[in-house]
Amino acid sequence: MKKSVISIIFFSLLMMLFVGCNQNQVDSPEKVASNFLQALQQQKYTSAKTYYAENLDNMANFRNQIEDISPSVANKLFSKMSDFSYTIHETTINPNDSNKASVTATITAYDLGKSFESTVLDYIKTDLEMTFDGATSDDVIKQAEEVIVNEIESSEKTFVSDVTITLTKKDNVWTIDKISDNPVLLNALSGNIINTIEQLSTNLQNQ
Repeated sequence: MKKSVISIIFFSLLMMLFVGCNQNQVDSPEKVASNFLQALQQQKYTSAKTYYAENLDNMANFRNQIEDISPSVANKLFSKMSDFSYTIHETTINPNDSNKASVTATITAYDLGKSFESTVLDYIKTDLEMTFDGATSDDVIKQAEEVIVNEIESSEKTFVSDVTITLTKKDNVWTIDKISDNPVLLNALSGNIINTIEQLSTNLQNQ
């Protein structure tokens, strides 16, 4: 009888140990990448930074800065920017360094870059027209906000980008590497705004 009790206790301890080990298993690079992207979709930047190697506090500050200028523009821009979809295809562990991994994915987002380009052109046109019509600065700003919001609203979810998300494992935890060093991913998450700004800048310099 004593042996049976001891056996049950021993078995129970083994089960507890087994469950505990499972709970402490390291999230895979694919899981970390997916959790990060989901947090961005939900605009939960505090959650997102737990999967990211760098500080994401400025993301919320960036939104606050735009809200200070125009709450309507900020709400529409971040709503569209976060409304992307993604499909993860493959995870690869670096054969030369098991602490390095890459996750390939396809991100489909609103082409905010195209909207941004149209906004710049429409804003300049509207500003000049209203200025010559004797409009006040407040009227011009209000009209500009309407132009920007309408352009963002009319954007279509047509921007598709194949990206590679790189990760590093430290202290047995996978985190996503610095995104500013990954221009393709950065552009995809911005809805093609980054590439559009760079292209507009290049065109202006070449004129």
